[in-house]
Amino acid sequence: MPWVRVAAGVAAFAALVVSRTVAVPLFAAILLALALSPLCNHLCRAHLPRGLASLLAVVLLLTTVGIAVYLVRQPLLGLLTRGPDILRIAHHEVMDITDGQARPPVRNARTQTDDQQAVLTMLTPVAAGISRSLLGAGTSVVLCFFILTSGSGVGRAVLVAVRNKSERRAWLRVCAAIRQQASRYLYLVTVINISFGVATGALLWSLDVKDAAAYGVVAGLFNFVPIIGALISAALILAGSFADHGFASITFLPVAAFLVLHITESQFVTPQLLGRKLLLNPLVVILGLLIGATAWGIGGAFLAVPILTSLKIAADAHPGWRRWGQVLGRGAITEPNGPTQVGRDAPIIHAAGR
Repeated sequence: MPWVRVAAGVAAFAALVVSRTVAVPLFAAILLALALSPLCNHLCRAHLPRGLASLLAVVLLLTTVGIAVYLVRQPLLGLLTRGPDILRIAHHEVMDITDGQARPPVRNARTQTDDQQAVLTMLTPVAAGISRSLLGAGTSVVLCFFILTSGSGVGRAVLVAVRNKSERRAWLRVCAAIRQQASRYLYLVTVINISFGVATGALLWSLDVKDAAAYGVVAGLFNFVPIIGALISAALILAGSFADHGFASITFLPVAAFLVLHITESQFVTPQLLGRKLLLNPLVVILGLLIGATAWGIGGAFLAVPILTSLKIAADAHPGWRRWGQVLGRGAITEPNGPTQVGRDAPIIHAAGR
C-alpha cells in the first residue's frame, strides 16, 4: 500500500539521520565504490578475480592518498603548529577593531583571557572531529571494498525481488545511470578539486604566504563543499594573514587572490569541463548542505552534493520521477532515439553545479 511505503521511507530516513556513525561511512563508501568501479571493472576485464581487483583498487586509492599526505606533511604540520597562534592573534586583532574604545590596560587583560578561551573553544571540537573523521574514513574504506566485491550481486538479488517487469526495467535504468554518470561526475570533480588545491598553493607561494602548500591542501579539500567550503578556506587564509602581518593592506592580498581564483574555477573552468546539461538548483544545494551538516556534521556537508547529484541522476533516469528531477535542478537525460538506453550504449549526461 502507498501509505505503508511512505511510512517505511520516512522511518528509514529518520534512522539514517539519527545513526550518524553508520550513515556517513556508508554513504561515503557507496560514493567511493562508484568512483572506483570503472577501475575495478577494467581490472576484471583483464581476467583478475573480482575480490583481487577490488583490493587492488582500494590499495591504489590508499597509496595515492598516502603519497599526497607525505608530500605535504611538512607544510601541514607547520600550519597545525601555528594554528593556536593564528587563532589567538586573529582574535586579538578582531577585538582591537571592535573594542577600540576600551582603555588599553583593561582591553589587554580582557583580550588575553578571551584569546585563550577562544582558542580552546575552537580547537576542542576540531580535535574531536578529526578523530571521528579518521575512524569514519577507515570504516568507509572497508565498506567500499565489500561493496566493490559483492555489491553487484546484492543489487541483482534486489532487482529479482521486484516482480513487476516494467518496474524492474525502470530500476535497471536508474542503476545504470548512477553507475555510469555518477562515477564520471565524482572522478572529474576529484580531479578538478585536486588541481584547484595545487593552483591555490602555487598562487599563495608566489605571494610569499607561509605554509602555502598546506593552504592549498585545505582549499582543495573544502572545495568539495560548494560555496561554504570556499568561505571557510578564505577565512583560514585571512586568519593566517592577520597572524603574519596584522591589520595592514597586504593582509587582504592573499585572500583576495584566492577568491579571484575560486570564482574563475567555479564559474568558468568547472562548468566548461563538466558541462551545463545538468545543473543543481543553488537553493537545493544550500538546503542540502544545511540538512547534511545538521544531521551528520562535517561529513554530511561533504556528502550532501554528491548525494544530491546521484538523486538527480536517478530521478532523470526513472520515468515516474523525472518531474522531481527538475525540482532538484535543470536538465535531464537526453533521449534522441526514444527511451533511455541502459548499459554501455546509454547516453552520458554531464553534471555540474557542485
